[in-house]
Amino acid sequence: MHDNVHMGYDLQPDADRAAMLDAIGVATVEDLFSAIPKAIRLDRELALPGPLSEWALEREFRQRAARNATTRTHLSFLGGGAYDHYIPAAVDAIANRGEFLTAYTPYQPEMSQGLLQVLHDFQKLMSKVLGLPAVNCSVYDGATAMAEMAWMACVIRNKRTVAVARSILPDYRAVLDTYLAGRGVAIVDVASDPSSGTIDPNALELALSAGDCAALIVQSPNRFGVLESLGELCAAAHRHDALANVSVNPLLAGIARTAGAAGADIVCAEAQPLGIPLNAGGPYLGAVATRSEYRGFLPGRIVGEVMDLKGEPALALVHEEREQHVSRDRATSHICSNQALLALRVVLHLSLLGEQGLRRVATLNATKAHAFVDALCTLPGVSRAHIGPYFNESLLRLPCNAVAVLKALENEGIFGGIDGGRLDPSLGDCVLVAVTEMHSKQDMDRAKSAYARAIANALETEAA
Repeated sequence: MHDNVHMGYDLQPDADRAAMLDAIGVATVEDLFSAIPKAIRLDRELALPGPLSEWALEREFRQRAARNATTRTHLSFLGGGAYDHYIPAAVDAIANRGEFLTAYTPYQPEMSQGLLQVLHDFQKLMSKVLGLPAVNCSVYDGATAMAEMAWMACVIRNKRTVAVARSILPDYRAVLDTYLAGRGVAIVDVASDPSSGTIDPNALELALSAGDCAALIVQSPNRFGVLESLGELCAAAHRHDALANVSVNPLLAGIARTAGAAGADIVCAEAQPLGIPLNAGGPYLGAVATRSEYRGFLPGRIVGEVMDLKGEPALALVHEEREQHVSRDRATSHICSNQALLALRVVLHLSLLGEQGLRRVATLNATKAHAFVDALCTLPGVSRAHIGPYFNESLLRLPCNAVAVLKALENEGIFGGIDGGRLDPSLGDCVLVAVTEMHSKQDMDRAKSAYARAIANALETEAA
């Protein structure tokens, strides 16, 4: 009895299509493309396969996905700014609820009190982690956060030069260059000491001595995995009337003095280690913290405590006079959105860990990393590239080309680390290895044995 019932839906019935064409004054759909020269137009149907059923399509995509190499199919020692940490199931369960599953923040200052509470909690938690009182609701990632804090310093100091450590991660430097080039900001490079891997004091003094730098920008751990002496660097910047800008791994707050406590004026971080999965490179979350007197220069949203019309305490987006939708060309903040969903994940992750849990995770990272690095350094010809202190990753020098070794490891199902040549062309015989709480002793023993075989084979090949 349903034979005559049409259950489909025509997006554009012929009558509607004809009416639209008539309204815009053309006879056919083909006429809409008349401006495109026929010589560059495809004059045949694409050779596409026919449609698939739902189950067949799902199987096709599962088969394609199975070809991917991930941290679940391979044992991974990759780092360089993104790390494979354990994320409690509760983080996914709560963050994936429909009430939260949106990353966008409306412009209305009286937006959802629930989401505002989450963002306010994020600011408070990241304030503790970074060691400064004023924190924004987030920017896109750690590299963006570094670029934003550089521009903050230029506006605060009314100068257009910044001193930047050469040892910051390459992708951070690329974003920094892009941000500052169009704003006429000059960058003065500060070299690292080749032995320690930390900033060279003489190079630092030379870069700052002119007195025209708005800020010194450093990263700790740096691209070599080495921890900088933040107290000394911040003091040096202040002696030359420059702000001290520091990018950190937020996990370090579990076992070390925060960058804010070390004297930094602006601190930024990539919050990926705090409950955000790797997910093919993003989305991630950048946070920026600063002193109270510089709150008005922060990029992005800020949630503050206010009173509603009934005199009851409430939360709202505050200091919006900084933003471009209010101040246009006079704005000091040009971030139109934020990573609210990922900020929620950070709040959940830190809340589940607590202070003791954060300390435990950070301790495991440091302990396991040092154990693995020490084990690899017992292999003939393997040593640390720098003597400076490190947290959960370190650059190792091999007695052969790193690419060959890493390729051999991958063939054994191991991502052995990052080719040092990607960090600096002169480091082609080095590997940056990272270790987290996810690595067991069995994992590290397996990787050590694989490294020994790969190095031996590479040396034999090079000698042939």
